Amino acid sequence: MPKSKRNTIKVKDNKLMKKRKTIPQSNATDTLDELEQNLKLLKCEFPLQVHNNVSMEEILKTEKHCYEWAKKFDLIIKKTADKEFKGSKFGLLICYIFPTVSFERRFIAVDFLNWLFFVDDLIDNKKNLKGKPENIKIELDKFKSILDNKPHPEVLQSSIAIALWDVWSRMKKKTSEEWQLKFCNIISLYFDACYLNALNKHSNNLPNSIEEYSKIRRNSGAVLTSFCLIEPLLEIHISHDNLDLQNLMNYCNDHICFINDLYSLKKELMEGEVDNIIIVLQYSNQYSLQKAIDYAVALINNRMTQIKEIIDKLMGFNLEIDQDTIRYVNALIDIVVGSFYWHKIS
Repeated sequence: MPKSKRNTIKVKDNKLMKKRKTIPQSNATDTLDELEQNLKLLKCEFPLQVHNNVSMEEILKTEKHCYEWAKKFDLIIKKTADKEFKGSKFGLLICYIFPTVSFERRFIAVDFLNWLFFVDDLIDNKKNLKGKPENIKIELDKFKSILDNKPHPEVLQSSIAIALWDVWSRMKKKTSEEWQLKFCNIISLYFDACYLNALNKHSNNLPNSIEEYSKIRRNSGAVLTSFCLIEPLLEIHISHDNLDLQNLMNYCNDHICFINDLYSLKKELMEGEVDNIIIVLQYSNQYSLQKAIDYAVALINNRMTQIKEIIDKLMGFNLEIDQDTIRYVNALIDIVVGSFYWHKIS
């Protein structure tokens, strides 16, 4: 994994990025109205495990905890935000993606992933950050200093910074220094991706191909944070040197992020976002909106096929695979499946 996406993709004067072209003409209103039918074509070949492992009481307690923790740190202020937060069902998402994790250990992940959602909202909606890449970078650097355990006193002035300090302090008590370093590197990649997306939107730049977009999206989606949390949640340790496992993680990441792109398409088209596979396909391939959606659906379903093929290879007659890796692979699938079904009801 590269230390920073900045080493991979530069925003200006780089062949990987280009100015927007004119969008091919299409009846966008009709296409978006029919998007729900396209979403029904998405495939998930694995069962949702939450109903076999998590009681309704646990789900309700997790939902209640998510809401109370966010209110405790004043992350939910307006009544509209209150309603939207409850409707998003973040607590249910955690139960969906980590169904085999014990109720107590699941809370290692709950608050941090809860916090990440508010970071995303902060970047999108805060007046002094929206459309201002350098301001976004300054804010994200403050969060990095907290994770590096080197925050200046003035950093801990905002509610969202204090909330991060709270959850990170508790996470450190239950994880090793080795894991903490790995986790911080992954979060750093996410922060860098947020900054680059803001720059791309501000500069009107787009990835030159789906391959390049995938490299960006695998960091900007923050899915790797969930993958990294598997080890402390299940109390396992694995080696990531296996090429098949690396490919599996990439395909799982793509499946989750591309589906998210479809569900958020209407909103991101209205807001002029560039971090969406449909928008990239329109500009890079000169596709109509409908053709871009059709291509994305086919690509997502192909990723599911690739996921199944690698799992069959890893879990079939591979005598070298250890029990921790088997548990890790099963947990990856739980995250894919949980995210798939959460998008349907959030």
